[in-house]
Amino acid sequence: MKKVLIIGGGGCGIILANSLNLKDYEITIIDKSEYHYYQPWYLYVAFKGSNRKIYRRISDLIKPGVKFYKDEVVEINLNDRYVKTISERKYDYDFITICTGTTPDVSTIPGLETVHNEYGDYHSTLDNARKLWNKFKDFNGGTFVLAQSSTICKCPPSMLEGILMAEEYINKKGLKNKTRFIFLTPFPRAYPAEPMNRIVEPIVKERGIEVVPFFNVDSVDPVNRKIISMEGEEIKYDFPAIVPPCRGVRIKYEPENVIDDDRFVKVDKYIMRVNGFDDAFALGDTNNLPTSKTGVTAHLEAKVVADLFHGLDSKFNGRINCPFDLGYGLGTFVIADYEHPVVPYPPDRLKHLMKMMMARIYWMTLQSQIDNIFDLYFDLTKPERLLELYAAEEKT
Repeated sequence: MKKVLIIGGGGCGIILANSLNLKDYEITIIDKSEYHYYQPWYLYVAFKGSNRKIYRRISDLIKPGVKFYKDEVVEINLNDRYVKTISERKYDYDFITICTGTTPDVSTIPGLETVHNEYGDYHSTLDNARKLWNKFKDFNGGTFVLAQSSTICKCPPSMLEGILMAEEYINKKGLKNKTRFIFLTPFPRAYPAEPMNRIVEPIVKERGIEVVPFFNVDSVDPVNRKIISMEGEEIKYDFPAIVPPCRGVRIKYEPENVIDDDRFVKVDKYIMRVNGFDDAFALGDTNNLPTSKTGVTAHLEAKVVADLFHGLDSKFNGRINCPFDLGYGLGTFVIADYEHPVVPYPPDRLKHLMKMMMARIYWMTLQSQIDNIFDLYFDLTKPERLLELYAAEEKT
């Protein structure tokens, strides 16, 4: 029986483990945490103070027969087919799937670590999201600045979601006339993809949010409370919500050239196989695919790799399907794939409810309990279908 070693108990790791046949494979997951977290909900913790329980034990989410070890992997040797952990254990394998995700790297921006230690963020951990909320709930007006500090990030819509949600909270608190909202982005517009920006930008303007494009964060001055760009522009703040740069997890790889400068694993964009190795895959946020780092992407990649393990001819088409909370009960989805641009998907209340519903059914998706429903949804919302539909509507 072939040994499959899965490094990381995030969404893609758990879905892959639950999708493989235990009659064919001996499956082992290693993760430094015993819990799996529903990360999209960090947004609601940080800006709404949500107390929803958003974590479960990994051992409760995997099917019987899958082994789980709580340990931290520090070395992955693809040449000799083994990994080493911080506890000095060594695991060999026939196939390895790396699902280690990303980690915030505040060290790359001078001054950011000081601000991050005080304010946290809503991208990295539940504790950091709670830290942000504990500061934000006491904010009584001034200049609120949300800054995207890197072009590489998890869930691109979450940048604008954060400031839209902050504006909604402040407005309902009756402090809108005392607050200035500024969104700093390294991109040329509020949302990077122009078709979605055409929908989002009017909403952002209507709510009085100032967008500063081409703002590449160079440093943060915690003493004088300002953010400085590489071009020398300075933005003062009273409340900083700075999303830190994300990088691949710090693990020693052999060979070293399988990761890029940001520590993401280089893979084939269709089958997620690590370049140069037939027995190694990297999924989700871990890899360097030219697509968004999101939970849905990780889910779909895991299903493709599971098909490959079962001898099926399967390829990932680059599909993204990012739910986008626009505040005040409105939502949309960012939908695209390798062959089709982002769909200009009009917002409505149903799409917002779909995002809220996902928080309830998420645990079932990890255990492949509603795959048929997901398959139907992805078929009905293929980018080419939606693009054709909205093109026809524009003509009429």
